[in-house]
Amino acid sequence: GVLLGWAVGSVTLTRLVPGLPAMVPLTAWGLMLTACTELALGGGTAASRRLGGVLGLGVVLLSALLLSTYFGESSRRDALVQALGGRTSPQSASLLLMLGLALTLRDARGRWARRLFQALALGALFLSFSVLVAYSFQEPRAYWFAGRGIGIALHTDVALLLLSLGALLLRPEQGAVGAFLHAGAGGIMARRLLPALLVPVVGGVVAHQTLRYTRMDPRRVWSLLEVAQAAVLTWVVWRAATRLNALHAEQLRAEERTREDARAQRRLAEENARLYAEAGEAARAREDVLAVVSHDLKNPLSTVRLGTGMLARRLDALPEGAALQRHVAAIDRAATHMQDLITRLLDAARLDAGQPLVMDRHPEPVEPLAVEALALVEPQAQDKGVRLEHRLVPGLSASCDRPRILQVLANLLGNAVKFTPPGGTVTVTATPGAGAVRVSVRDTGPGIPKAHQARLFQRHWQARDTAHQGSGLGLYIACGIVTAHGGCLWVDSDEGAGTTFTFT
Repeated sequence: GVLLGWAVGSVTLTRLVPGLPAMVPLTAWGLMLTACTELALGGGTAASRRLGGVLGLGVVLLSALLLSTYFGESSRRDALVQALGGRTSPQSASLLLMLGLALTLRDARGRWARRLFQALALGALFLSFSVLVAYSFQEPRAYWFAGRGIGIALHTDVALLLLSLGALLLRPEQGAVGAFLHAGAGGIMARRLLPALLVPVVGGVVAHQTLRYTRMDPRRVWSLLEVAQAAVLTWVVWRAATRLNALHAEQLRAEERTREDARAQRRLAEENARLYAEAGEAARAREDVLAVVSHDLKNPLSTVRLGTGMLARRLDALPEGAALQRHVAAIDRAATHMQDLITRLLDAARLDAGQPLVMDRHPEPVEPLAVEALALVEPQAQDKGVRLEHRLVPGLSASCDRPRILQVLANLLGNAVKFTPPGGTVTVTATPGAGAVRVSVRDTGPGIPKAHQARLFQRHWQARDTAHQGSGLGLYIACGIVTAHGGCLWVDSDEGAGTTFTFT
């Protein structure tokens, strides 16, 4: 706007008021360069900050050039002034130099560089504010340069004041700006008391204008000014104190809530300790019961199985033994089932306690092991009308505990036969992998819902519609056995497309 005013000869744009100093074109260019520097330094990229550093150096050089018009031989000074299109006031040039140096140091590292940045920016702010106060009191010695007929324009000073404040806000976390913007009680109080800084200035201007345009007694004017200033300052302090008191009360309430939360945490910790102790007692009691089960029931069950075997052989020699053979076989199956349940409970107890299952591993051929597992479930499959198939790569072997892996395969095959409808197929495949053998059991059953798959290997978990068909320990123990071998067990299933259990 000022450059346009010089182009069209507008006094309003260049001087604001006739008789006041004018803003010369070079001052306008310097202010525009300073504003561009602050915009670049406030950018979020490294490139914009580098550009800001270069522009800040340009502000320093321009202000130094403007100050040089006041030094050296008069003929050279006049030639330089004529070349520049006018002489900038020393106040404007000095303030531009201070701002340029401050902006150049904005990204400098080191404590002293940061302090110098703050000092230069604050110095420019206070000096421009002093000139503005001089304009308010119409004190020309502050804004005219003595004996030169050159001065700092009012709008130049306002622009420099705003640019100084903008420079400080480029580092809002440091110095005086950081104290005013802090979220703590000190920052809140500073912001509340900040308007009080304007009270002496406004009061002084009002008193000055009153004395200038009226005939009131100066003692009365200044007395009224002191009373008004005291009243305004009292109101500002009261507002700040009220806010701080409210913050203090909120802090006390927050501390009380913190103490209550701490007490609740202590009660919860005590309750957790008690529950942990009770859980430990329950775990020990369970282990005692399982020890009794394993010791006192396994031996009698072995005796029962031994007796049923002998009885079955004796009955084969008797003419009427065939009629009783079915009952003996039922007793043997029940005893076998009870032994299997005891073994599962002991395995589950070890897994629950975080104890790995002990494996006796030896190199074993995979094909005979899979064939034996298929033979175990073949009667069940024939009764249901399910076809059993195997696709085994010949010659595969793995280091494993044969009875345990047979237990895993038998469990997976038994589940597959159980949930495959008549006419379906259960297939076992074994293929070599990276340092392991990969075994899969696939069925053509109804599949497993996605919501159930993540819980299949949890202890005692069963779907609601199949809860009556087992103990819920089979897959839990199978996963523990495979993990003890250093392998993995997982499931792939889509509803209506069958299910595949795979382990390595």
